[in-house]
Amino acid sequence: MMQQYMKELEQEPFDPEEFVERLAWRTVNDSVVDGLKGSFDPVLVHETFVHAIKDLQILEERQQKKCERLEVALKDEDSRHTLEIIDLQDKNKRGMELFHQLDERINFVATKVLHLGDQLESVNTPRARAVEAQKLMRHFSEFLSPGPLTDPIFTDKSTLDVAADVIQKLHLISQELPSDKFNDAKEKISSKYDEIEKSLIEEFVRAHNSDDAERMKELASVLSHFKGYSQCINAFIEQSRMASFGSKDVFLNVIPMCQKNYKLMQQVFSNPEQVMAKFVLNIYHLRLQKYAVAKLSDQSDSDKYLSNLHDLYSKTTKLSMDLRQFDMGTDEAYLTKLTRNIFQKHLDTYPSIELKALRERSAALLMEYYESKNHQKKQLQTGGFQELRRDLQAVLGTRTNINIAQIEDYGGETFL
Repeated sequence: MMQQYMKELEQEPFDPEEFVERLAWRTVNDSVVDGLKGSFDPVLVHETFVHAIKDLQILEERQQKKCERLEVALKDEDSRHTLEIIDLQDKNKRGMELFHQLDERINFVATKVLHLGDQLESVNTPRARAVEAQKLMRHFSEFLSPGPLTDPIFTDKSTLDVAADVIQKLHLISQELPSDKFNDAKEKISSKYDEIEKSLIEEFVRAHNSDDAERMKELASVLSHFKGYSQCINAFIEQSRMASFGSKDVFLNVIPMCQKNYKLMQQVFSNPEQVMAKFVLNIYHLRLQKYAVAKLSDQSDSDKYLSNLHDLYSKTTKLSMDLRQFDMGTDEAYLTKLTRNIFQKHLDTYPSIELKALRERSAALLMEYYESKNHQKKQLQTGGFQELRRDLQAVLGTRTNINIAQIEDYGGETFL
């Protein structure tokens, strides 16, 4: 029964009145009086309740002892965890102290290392310069010797970048040497300088044709220290322009070409803005200007000339606006100046040509009008008297039959 009581007592929510009702119902349901099952037997009910009370008291004592054991275990567990927390706090405190000690030690060592690095750099920099100077002196001695160069750096094409670095430095040094003592060496250095510079530009063009942007960047960096760096930029512009203009209308190709090559400029050159400005200048001077000259060379037909001028000027102005999306490191008037340089000569003569075209067009329309009237051009008599006679004839002719004289009034029309 105790297990039954435990199940009922542990139900949530527990209702004591319902518990008593169920107990009484089970007792009555199980009782037999005079052979009748389910009859009410007060004695049996009393005994059942007495036993139930005793069982519940026993359960209470058991639960109380269990609670006491759990409370003791909880206190022991709490004490143990408290000791563990105190121990962990002590360890954490010692760890923080050790961390601060290590941090101070690291800062001390870092200061020493930095100081040592400065000392090593102060020693290594002159040493590296001395080694570099020694190499340059060895290479320079070969230029002092008669005959062709035998150093593999200058004869092996695979070492072009190294040779370029050496010859560029030797060329700077040779500028400071007196010509009377080192004239032959200076000439050999200058000749080799030009040769290597030319080879670098040719290598740059080959890299451009093979779309090797990384190699182009390396060569552009090397050539930036040479006098012919502008030739490298010119070669880039020329190759880009040759590969891009395919349509008869040059305006269709400019923006796509600039978008493609501007990305490549940013990858290759350290100064893409200046390169882009020169690229656009080249397009305006060598493509648009030639295109405009060819279109506007024939001025015999004024209408056609003015139509071409309007079309070209409008397209060039729109192109200048579209090109503002690229950073060229210039002021906003740069593209306007380029446009003006192309059309300035034509804009100066535009008013007179426009006036001439209007007069010619007006005369043609007037002639067309007269021809539609079958008019034969005559020399008209002009003057106040002739006009007075014509007006009088018109008035009198409408009111009387008097005819002063035969006067031709041309149907009342006015001639220009």
